Amino acid sequence: MNTNKLKGRYLEVTVKLMNGEGLDGYLLGFSPIMKKLLFFLEAGKAEEGRKLNAKDIVYIGFKSAKTGIADRPSKLLHMDELKVVTMTSESFSVLAQAPATHAPGFFAIGKDNDFPFERIFFYSHGVRLQESPERLGDLLVDQDIISAKDIEVALELQTQALLPLGTILKGHGKLKDEDMDQFLSEQRSRDMRLGDLLVDQDLVTTEDIDQALEEQAESQKDSKVEVPLGHILLNKGKVKDVDIDSALLIQSRRRMRLGELLIEAKLITEQDLQYALEEQKVRGQRIGEVLLSTEIITEDQLLEALAKKFRLPTLNLDEYEINPMASVEVGRATIEKYRIVPIDTDKRSLTIALADPMGLEAFDGISFTTGKKVHEVLVKTSQLNSHLEKLLQEEIMEDDLACEFLHHEDLEEEEPFNEMQIAQSAEDAPIVRLVNRIIRNGLSKKVSDIHILPQAKKITVAYRKNGELIAENALDKSLHRQISARIKILSDMDISEQRLPQDGRLLLREGKHTYEFRVSCIPNTFGESLVLRVLSKDVAVDLDTLGLREPDMKQLSLMSRKPFGLILVTGPTGSGKSTTLFAVLKSISHLPAHILTIEDPVESEIPGANQIQVHQKIGMTFARILRNVLRHDPDIIMIGEMRDTETAEIGIEAALTGHLMFSTLHTNSAVDTIIRLNDLGIPNYLIAPALLGIISQNLLKKLCPDCRRPIDKSDPSFTMIRDLGLEVPENLYEKVGCDKCEQSGYVGRVMLYEFLVVNDKIRQAIHTGKSGGELQEIAVANGLQPKSLHALKMAADGEIDHHDFIYSLM
Repeated sequence: MNTNKLKGRYLEVTVKLMNGEGLDGYLLGFSPIMKKLLFFLEAGKAEEGRKLNAKDIVYIGFKSAKTGIADRPSKLLHMDELKVVTMTSESFSVLAQAPATHAPGFFAIGKDNDFPFERIFFYSHGVRLQESPERLGDLLVDQDIISAKDIEVALELQTQALLPLGTILKGHGKLKDEDMDQFLSEQRSRDMRLGDLLVDQDLVTTEDIDQALEEQAESQKDSKVEVPLGHILLNKGKVKDVDIDSALLIQSRRRMRLGELLIEAKLITEQDLQYALEEQKVRGQRIGEVLLSTEIITEDQLLEALAKKFRLPTLNLDEYEINPMASVEVGRATIEKYRIVPIDTDKRSLTIALADPMGLEAFDGISFTTGKKVHEVLVKTSQLNSHLEKLLQEEIMEDDLACEFLHHEDLEEEEPFNEMQIAQSAEDAPIVRLVNRIIRNGLSKKVSDIHILPQAKKITVAYRKNGELIAENALDKSLHRQISARIKILSDMDISEQRLPQDGRLLLREGKHTYEFRVSCIPNTFGESLVLRVLSKDVAVDLDTLGLREPDMKQLSLMSRKPFGLILVTGPTGSGKSTTLFAVLKSISHLPAHILTIEDPVESEIPGANQIQVHQKIGMTFARILRNVLRHDPDIIMIGEMRDTETAEIGIEAALTGHLMFSTLHTNSAVDTIIRLNDLGIPNYLIAPALLGIISQNLLKKLCPDCRRPIDKSDPSFTMIRDLGLEVPENLYEKVGCDKCEQSGYVGRVMLYEFLVVNDKIRQAIHTGKSGGELQEIAVANGLQPKSLHALKMAADGEIDHHDFIYSLM
């Protein structure tokens, strides 16, 4: 190999490492995309070489640049003047081009001739700050956003906005009011003319001064020489020599600033003055704020100018998917102090959103707290304030959030070491805060379920609201085991078991409110999937808030006061069956009757009721509890669900022997409920005399009344209604989205239902074995309003979206 040719590839450099070490020597070639660099103390001596990792380098200074930017003067026209501060606290004044997208760094050349390198390459991870020395106002003028006159006006307003220095010093207890008055008076005196000083000291009158000035003007006309005012007053006997000397001494001294006067009088120290001056700057509005407040520029224009000045990326914070773990790592005190919104985090770095680039002290503080490289993105002030207020409010609410164990069972004495580590890490403050935040976020949104779903490279946190599952956050996959362990510990699950499904319960207190969660943990391909069903422990809702039609509510109220019989509420999972039952029980809880409920779990507290919790592990099943409570002299019994033949048989028997029974089933219509009871082994001759009524219900999303809009008359939904033989309404509506509904188009949910009241004709039809379409016709003939007609009315009234109406017919 040609040695001379090889030596020609060596570049003489200074390499600064992240640990502060500086290396002078040679690199064997260089490209920004190289991950490993070969460094030599002397060119050509391979035995002295070492490999440098690019991520450990702050910058590389090239002593000679044969093909660098400096060799192409045309590029200078497209370069920005920058102040660059590195992670090792070195500052450089350079000229640089904007870095390419995804580039690991950027080249620059020195601004001045005494720059130590021909060119320099800064790695992005080694740069703490990039700032254009051009003032923000000048940047806005250069971009033709504002005029020079606008800047003058803004600067005047900025000056007026500064708090007086004396006010700040008084606020810190450094000065008293009398001190301020004395020194402000002296400061004014030192700026006075001689005549004004003599008048101020009551040595002469204003008339004396006026006469002396006239005499001075006359003498100047005659002799062309101005006689000093003091001489004229002396000659006229108005003042003495000592008075003139004292006034001239005051006047001759330079006009001192208030701070200097106070230091001279030993009322404050130099340190006090500097602190007050810094606070004066902080409290005063910055030029950008002044321009915004006077509507000279817009937020977008200010954001663009700041991004150019500091070479930082911008972001629409309202559209960004914020990683909640980022703020957990930083902590509320730091967020509030520096007014930042942490938006993302990984193993090595933290990304924060801010409206104005921070000082180096703030940057160092956040970096030290987290132990990570800090990346900044600029956002609009209005967006930052909105998200910051929400974030800090969540942090405050978490202080009132407490998760408690529902059971305290003995744990195994010996656990595998790795499981002990997982349990310990699950108790770490960041994980505890993160889990609390996930739960708190769900409660604030009034969701029904919280999903924590592990995927190949992330964890998806999703919330079910108004029946719709909405993915909101993506967390780092490495957090999954700690999150899972934390929830399993609180829910009394076995954290060492990760192969089988588990169920548990979690109790949470938030201020005066108590919430219970039914927790389901099921292993999948990428880990354990967790779903927390929110069960509010507040008192059940009132019957008249369910949305029942007036005749149906009266019929249900009468039915629930009968001495015996069976009332069923049916529908799919999450259709509000339990809510309806609790509302009915609450409406009769004042009666002189023994009300007893059997639930898994107890979802809502009913005043005066004896509520019993099912516990499968110790054999407390629905059927076993029901058999025993029949001997407990109940008048009214509510069973959470008739999920097996034994429970159904005992329930029907109780309804026929003097007890009023309430329960639920999973069926899609009132008529289907008869078929479901048959499937559980209950004969028609027992169903007919026991059954009082069936409410079959679903929950549909309610349209926001402020933004819904009618759909076009040519929409296929109208045709479908006509084909089904239903009356075509005047209008159907669709969702839009506005601020009041958080752009979702919906505000809560509304109940779609049909109510089958079992009268003699229907009872006879059930007894004779009629079912399906034939029983449906008999029920409609005897007052049943099918769900399809109820849904059509809600669609025509604009309560539900036309798509949800079509879905309800399926």
